[in-house]
Amino acid sequence: MKAPEEVLHFRVRPEPRASRAVRAGVAQFGREHGVSDDDLDLFLTALGEAIANAVEHGARNSRAVSIDVEVRIGGDRIIGHVQDDGDGFTPPSVAEPSLPDATSERGRGLPIIRRCSDFFAVTSSPGKGTAVLLGRYFRPEDDVADVAC
Repeated sequence: MKAPEEVLHFRVRPEPRASRAVRAGVAQFGREHGVSDDDLDLFLTALGEAIANAVEHGARNSRAVSIDVEVRIGGDRIIGHVQDDGDGFTPPSVAEPSLPDATSERGRGLPIIRRCSDFFAVTSSPGKGTAVLLGRYFRPEDDVADVAC
């Protein structure tokens, strides 16, 4: 019998302080449901970047009112979904996004999310907002993640 999936949902305004509150709530949710520190740290890094992108890019126009964040824990994974109602964009290929030049001040969000996630997708189109799906499969406690996000 499959264990039931646990779900946590937030709807926040597209403001920078929203990310910290969501990450804190997700951290507590993850610990309460047995997610290891390693998996949770990497997941929170990826989720925080997705929220930061939604705040920065989704809030560029006055019609962006909220960011929806949903986290699911079940079976062998933790999944995050971040949806904004901003301008949207034509997303690049996210299979292996590359980091920008070391002197660049922008462009690290998608590569960081990709490196900290086992699966990752971006759905967006101009004028229709953006959705980011990301997740990690749980690792055995003795299999320390060797990932540098």
